[in-house]
Amino acid sequence: MKKLIFVLMLALVAGCDVQSGISKKSVEKYMPTPTPTMEPTPTEEPINPADVVNVDTAQQGPLLSVNGPNVTKTINCDRYNRVMVNSDGNKVTIKGACNQVMVNGDENEITAEATMEFVFNGTGNNATYSKFANGKRPRVTDNLGGNLAEKADAVADKKDAK
Repeated sequence: MKKLIFVLMLALVAGCDVQSGISKKSVEKYMPTPTPTMEPTPTEEPINPADVVNVDTAQQGPLLSVNGPNVTKTINCDRYNRVMVNSDGNKVTIKGACNQVMVNGDENEITAEATMEFVFNGTGNNATYSKFANGKRPRVTDNLGGNLAEKADAVADKKDAK
């Protein structure tokens, strides 16, 4: 009889342990997750109204392109054009406000007055802009890495700091 009671108590305790484990797992999924630690995002410097160029985005001009290596050229974006630079080692100056500047090559130097977007499909390209089209910072898509697009004042500040 003592053995029977002992076996029943053992089964009861073992059953509780199994139930406890199941209960614990089912409750764990409702437990709060720890909050990830995040580095503070840097605060962007406000855009100076003097650096804003207002552009009629409804007006889409033709595609303007620079083809061939080591070309030095000035382009006028007078109708919210797209600009495509195809090849390596070009020095392109873009006047006016563009919809997009796409660079398909390496080691190009682009100086733009204003653009809504830079797209880099190469490496080692440097682009500067001096104004903000419709008060917005340009989107930058760097598909291969190693490219730089920044405000001309920031470039001048870095040179002065040296």
